[in-house]
Amino acid sequence: MDLLIRNARLADRASDDLMDIGVGNGRIVAIARGLVADAQVYDAEERLVCPGLVESHIHLDKSRIIDRCAPQERATLSPVKGVTPLKASMTVEDVYKRAAQTLEQCIVHGTTRVRTQVEVDPGIGMRGFEAVQALIADYKWAVDIEMCVFPQEGLTNYPGTDELLVEGLKRGAKLIGGAPRYDTDAAAHIERIFALAREFDVDIDMHLDVGHTPDAMNVHLVRELTEKYRRGGR
Repeated sequence: MDLLIRNARLADRASDDLMDIGVGNGRIVAIARGLVADAQVYDAEERLVCPGLVESHIHLDKSRIIDRCAPQERATLSPVKGVTPLKASMTVEDVYKRAAQTLEQCIVHGTTRVRTQVEVDPGIGMRGFEAVQALIADYKWAVDIEMCVFPQEGLTNYPGTDELLVEGLKRGAKLIGGAPRYDTDAAAHIERIFALAREFDVDIDMHLDVGHTPDAMNVHLVRELTEKYRRGGR
């Protein structure tokens, strides 16, 4: 053991007894009271020790830009349209700096796994992708980051976006996202996302949160395509 955590409260214990946790080579190797080891000691002071938290949906590339955005109406499309003109001025360095600040806040609050959406389209190109790809490498010591390339402003209606999605998948994106509500042809948008997911063998993170009925949210079509493309569980 190279690290000994003393006086830890564990969430999965029936009793409220404090335990010691022995860590070796980055893995827990022992949990018991009164562990002895020639190791660095950290006193948890009766605080809770539990598995890392998971942030399942975040947009690191767009974090911390509220000061750049004009006030928007409380309508679904307004915030998206409000960000569109800002993309041209977003550099790799700008995205990295903002995203790193947000990521560090996640880490200090116990998050060890993050899935982030990253927009790729002609408005921002691959700059957001490149910034987040650098973050993945720089913060791998603390957090596992899954990157989902994502056509926020549509796919069939925004020429050049398809090619950028393909580039992102070729360069290592682990998932592909969909936003059919923002496309002029939602059905074609969804089917293309499924086709790309099958071609590159990645999971899908489809945004179906806009609408008031299953049909309006394309739920039935997604179910049908899940069966057609054999993407169950993915």
